[in-house]
Amino acid sequence: MENLLQGENVHRFEAAYNRIHNKLIDLVYPTRRHIPYGEALHSAKKLHNIVKYNYDILRQFGQLRNALVHRKIRNDFYIAEPHNEIVEEIEKICELLYIPPLALSIASQPVTTYTTTTPLKIILNKIKDKGFSQFPIYDENEFQGLLTEGGIANWLACNIINNSVSLDNVTAIDILKNEKKHNVRFLSKDCSIYDLEGTFEKSFEENLKLEAIIITHSGSTKQKPIGIVTSWDLVKIDHTTLSIASHV
Repeated sequence: MENLLQGENVHRFEAAYNRIHNKLIDLVYPTRRHIPYGEALHSAKKLHNIVKYNYDILRQFGQLRNALVHRKIRNDFYIAEPHNEIVEEIEKICELLYIPPLALSIASQPVTTYTTTTPLKIILNKIKDKGFSQFPIYDENEFQGLLTEGGIANWLACNIINNSVSLDNVTAIDILKNEKKHNVRFLSKDCSIYDLEGTFEKSFEENLKLEAIIITHSGSTKQKPIGIVTSWDLVKIDHTTLSIASHV
């Protein structure tokens, strides 16, 4: 009975390990197949927080797998035996890699938006009360641009008269005219953390600073935002969302 349990644990462990290995290759070398586990793991760590946060345990899984495969004494006896907890853990991480958290799970919600005709005074009060620094601006349901603290400061600097600035009749569209062109991308609510990281990575490779990713129902610029993600939000990803806390 003990040998049967041991064999079952080994088979479950190896099955999860092989799926993880394949997924790591898909993440970093989608057009190649025969990439060593360690190489795929190291490369994926640089690109995806899910792998980064679970890197140590994934590396240890590789060591355990090598012990199982290369130090097998005979067909029915393994020198290393994965305990139930280890088998359950590798299966959980495997599931996490294949069904990662949605991008929406780390997005700021709800999103404060304004229209092009919103008075600047209202926006300044929101900045004062909530500390927000970016606001998507819409004309009805069409995204017009990202209004930022920097854009407001630039507008104020350009409109000082006799050491004072009048905010009367100043609206969001007036600020947008003074905003630099911000790089903003859109993703659908069904996109995953992988899609989020990939979008930021692509902008980085194109030498474009990505100010924000706005998440809408289907990723359309003609839909109101459900969530918004900045590069800072990627840094703040909750480790408990992407990692399984344990050690081999």
